[in-house]
Amino acid sequence: MTRPVLIDGRYEVEAELGRGAMGVVYRARDIELGRAVALKLIAPEYARSSRVAAYLQREARALATIRSHHVVQVYASGPHKDSYFFAMEFIRGRSLDTIINEHKAHGTFVPIYRALTILRQIARGLAAVHAAGIVHRDIKPANIVIEENTGRPVLVDFGLAVPADARVAAAGTPAVMAPEQGRLLQGSIVTIRTDIYSLGCTAYKLLTGRLPFESKTIPDLLRAHMTEEAKPVSSLRPDLAPFDPVFARALAKNPDERYASAEELTLALDQAEAQWIPPDLSSAPFSTGAFSQPGPGLRVLVVDDDDMFRAFAARAVKLAFQDVPVRVLAAGSGIEALTSALHNPPNLVLLDFDMPGLDGIHTLSRLRVLPGGLEARILVVSARAEEQERWRFSVLGVHDFLAKPVQLQDLVDTVARIARRSGFTSANELPPSSQMA
Repeated sequence: MTRPVLIDGRYEVEAELGRGAMGVVYRARDIELGRAVALKLIAPEYARSSRVAAYLQREARALATIRSHHVVQVYASGPHKDSYFFAMEFIRGRSLDTIINEHKAHGTFVPIYRALTILRQIARGLAAVHAAGIVHRDIKPANIVIEENTGRPVLVDFGLAVPADARVAAAGTPAVMAPEQGRLLQGSIVTIRTDIYSLGCTAYKLLTGRLPFESKTIPDLLRAHMTEEAKPVSSLRPDLAPFDPVFARALAKNPDERYASAEELTLALDQAEAQWIPPDLSSAPFSTGAFSQPGPGLRVLVVDDDDMFRAFAARAVKLAFQDVPVRVLAAGSGIEALTSALHNPPNLVLLDFDMPGLDGIHTLSRLRVLPGGLEARILVVSARAEEQERWRFSVLGVHDFLAKPVQLQDLVDTVARIARRSGFTSANELPPSSQMA
């Protein structure tokens, strides 16, 4: 029997996740803490260099200081045989690139409010990276993972990261590479604004489904980044006209003309969104960072425009948590749900899809950005959430669905199962019942 590979005496390799020029990433298990980790082993030809080894040690120390919900956390690092390892947070989910391409294949876009939420959160993480004196150098949709169940976007893969203001050899992904990266032979320096350009390219694809520049050859692509102006996003989506000035500045050829920080870019996106929001959605609440302190116990929000189903679902929730304090809140529309969630962040949401005004997808995309919204677990209970809608919900971290009409037994059991899986509490199961709604 083959003995498992053990790294640093505690990380047991389980499966390969991917490989690139710099090394291989594995899923591993921390046998001391009993948790999954992502383990990156640097290719020996790089790790053998004393200069590279010293650089890796510096970067590991810098990355370990970053504390952001939207940046992959580094747990440990060090030498291993003729290589060097990084043990990092394991993010179970899909890349933003995969999600964008799925929407494109279905002839639609990621909902704009969800897209802007992702951009804000990644910008927040990038600001923390920059505060640590690091430039990522490879901000792209493929390096952003959307976590299952929560929809949390996380910036990953720091394999090309360098200290800010460093003069280094050109490296990165040509599709999102800032013009100065292509001019490095002329003595350009990589700065925070290099990442701003790549984040602008990422935002462009997230909102339009296309990159600012597309070419069949790498030289032509790099030349386009250095000499051509990107088409306004409004030429691809006329409703995005308020965002044209934002992209013009984020994708400026001269780094000095770009936004000076990720926070500055976020503010510009917020201002453009204020001009974009349709009037019929303007009454939906936005988080200001302050909210009412929730009461004790588990909070469950039932969102459905059917009065009878709300009462039915509330009963199912109480049966699932007979021995646990639970507060069931009800909302008859998306706007009501968001107002409720702003003051009482829910642990669990039972959500309908087909509702007047804000449907379930747009309601959830807004709820995710409210305080506590990323932590909420979601169960979609709907008669009309077909395959098309389900993959859209999956972008928001939803994997639990029930079709109406639903048996009371099935609803109770599903709520109990989600609660146990999420670590909320030990929920009870209801004896068989034939009642249905």
